[in-house]
Amino acid sequence: MRPRDLLGNNALMMIVAFIIAMLFGGFPEAYPRMNKDVAMLSLMVMMSFSLCAMKLRGLKVGSHKRAVRNAFFLSFVLSTGTTIALAYLFTGDLRNGWILLAAVPSAVSVIPFTLILGGDLEGTLVSSAALYVIALLLTPLLTLVFIGQAVSVTTLLWYVGMLIVVPLAVSRVLRPVNIDPYVRSIAINIAFAVLVIAVAGSNRGVFFGEPVLLLGLIAVAAVRTFGIGLAVERYGRRKGTDWSQRVPQVLFASHKNTGMAAALAIALLGASAAVPAAVCMTVDIAWLIYVSRFTFSRRKRPGKTLP
Repeated sequence: MRPRDLLGNNALMMIVAFIIAMLFGGFPEAYPRMNKDVAMLSLMVMMSFSLCAMKLRGLKVGSHKRAVRNAFFLSFVLSTGTTIALAYLFTGDLRNGWILLAAVPSAVSVIPFTLILGGDLEGTLVSSAALYVIALLLTPLLTLVFIGQAVSVTTLLWYVGMLIVVPLAVSRVLRPVNIDPYVRSIAINIAFAVLVIAVAGSNRGVFFGEPVLLLGLIAVAAVRTFGIGLAVERYGRRKGTDWSQRVPQVLFASHKNTGMAAALAIALLGASAAVPAAVCMTVDIAWLIYVSRFTFSRRKRPGKTLP
């Protein structure tokens, strides 16, 4: 396989990155928060290259009301409700860590993965932006009700700015360059591989702890990603939902912002509360590999698709 073929294969890139993360850990902690900063930068790069293909002038937000409603139900009703219910299988900081994961919006990487998997990019962008605005009210409310501490709105605004507003501005600079779609996909794949190494590698110690507890955490993480995701995909397929809509629906239902949840857990409750998010990050990686390789693979995709 040529290097270009490897870099263009998102599932293979994630597998390689995960193996590297488990063997060598994350990036060297040359200064505090290095892996978190690298992860944040990787997400910003992914978003910037994903959005540069989209024309914002003439964007009709009102035409995506149904997509926004679906995204809200899947992310903040189905996924959040299931995760909160499963959280009560644990106690103390672990329970609160799951509740924090339930309270955050969908991951911003839903947007680049929607692009990669041939979904509706415009509707997904509008829906994601709407969910993050809703989260400014809903996330503090959920954490206050179930944990007793409200997440700072200022913290949430910072995430919105860094993960949506800044990449959107950068994408406007990149757009006139007319980057080749395959090169754009390679850039997104490389950024995601760096994200995997930073996130999974820096948390690999979780996988060498108590085996029984670890299995329990993995089982819950699998239910809220693989279980929900596969159920939503099958339901959409049986209803005859178009591929372009089914892709973001599955991602909104299964893919929460685990990085935000981990950061909030550490800030509010301490490192032990971040363990559910750390485990879920790794299961998320396996899930994204699965949907890329099997559920929404190129060979199954109808019609002409992006490289």
